[in-house]
Amino acid sequence: MDFLRKIRKFFLTIRESSFNIAAYFFCGRRNMYRTVLVSDVNNERLNRLLEKVGMVLTPLSQDACMKRLTADGADFVVVVQDGDGRGAEFALKCAAVSDATVAFVARYALPQVLFDKLTSGGVCVLATLEERAFSAFFGQMVALRAAYNALRRENERLKRKVNEAQAVGRAKCLLVERRNMTEQSAHRFIEKTAMDNRLTRYAVAENIITGYERKSSSNGISA
Repeated sequence: MDFLRKIRKFFLTIRESSFNIAAYFFCGRRNMYRTVLVSDVNNERLNRLLEKVGMVLTPLSQDACMKRLTADGADFVVVVQDGDGRGAEFALKCAAVSDATVAFVARYALPQVLFDKLTSGGVCVLATLEERAFSAFFGQMVALRAAYNALRRENERLKRKVNEAQAVGRAKCLLVERRNMTEQSAHRFIEKTAMDNRLTRYAVAENIITGYERKSSSNGISA
């Protein structure tokens, strides 16, 4: 419940000042956001504006950007419309192949059909280069990314708990079936083995499961 209240408070604060909330999250982080920039224009202004909201820019070509996304990932990808008006399809591709937040910065007026295609494909579109709007736009993106990261961490924690519960349950069943233990004694066995060997319950359970699947002893673990 505390986590949900924090999220609700977070979104209320965004309405008041997206840029300030982005600064709040950034100040609380040890590392800045990994941001890939794909642009054929001078990057000095972009560097100055984006560093204010916690983005560390790495200018890359389209090919190098895709390699980075598939190998290491990134928090953000910023694609600036090139001099020929292109770049939208590449922004859509970035959004499709990674969980990075992708922004397309339009240097020229976009047809409504292209704007709709970008947004429906998960790309955030900035249609102005005015500095105040630029800062507010990326401030919102950073704030939303911080909320997304918090939700993702919570989801990963819950998934680990579910995986552990499933593994421990399976291991207890094997101990009951193969060693004629009661459910309580199997539970105590797993707990004690984990404590004595400084292992997690999940590691002990996996060890038991693997051992019985190989029709051998539980890798040295005995009751």
